Amino acid sequence: MINIGTQPIHTERLLLRRFTVADASAAYHNWQNDPVVTRYLTWPAYTSLAPAKTRMALTAASYRQPDVYQWAMQLTDPAATLIGNISVVSHDDDLQTMAIGYVMGQTWWGHGYMPEALRAVIDYLFSGTDVNRIEARHDTHNPNSGKVMHKAGMQFEGVLRQRGLNNTGLCDEAFYAILRSDWTEKHRQND
Repeated sequence: MINIGTQPIHTERLLLRRFTVADASAAYHNWQNDPVVTRYLTWPAYTSLAPAKTRMALTAASYRQPDVYQWAMQLTDPAATLIGNISVVSHDDDLQTMAIGYVMGQTWWGHGYMPEALRAVIDYLFSGTDVNRIEARHDTHNPNSGKVMHKAGMQFEGVLRQRGLNNTGLCDEAFYAILRSDWTEKHRQND
């Protein structure tokens, strides 16, 4: 699969950029230490800054790989703090499929930032790679995540019972996806 790696993406209100080691404190304080934010994630809320520093160091080093797509999210003001992250959490080169995951601090919930970021990442991946399918999934007890996917143009495909495991235990997962053909048609209609 053609890969272009993590490059900056600018939207009307957001800057999506690579993480640096210096981002550890903001990530920790803005979402990684919050059990409400991490409730439906696969990793528990951090109880100290140490794991955030380790994660940031590993993430910063991973950008050497062209198939790594992980963005820090911040408002367009260069002095703004980080509000979350969005990334390709898995990919299948044979099927030309990428799966997206995202997380954002509670302070910024309900402002439309995550659908804006997800739309931008979808556009980036379809414009720069040969991915054919971009998908995401969420615990059915977290319907707001599905609203993000829908607002970003992804289609609901169904629920797989007890398909996932997160901080709440086994869970049913709702799947959403957008195909290159869907994306191309949407852009053709908007032109």
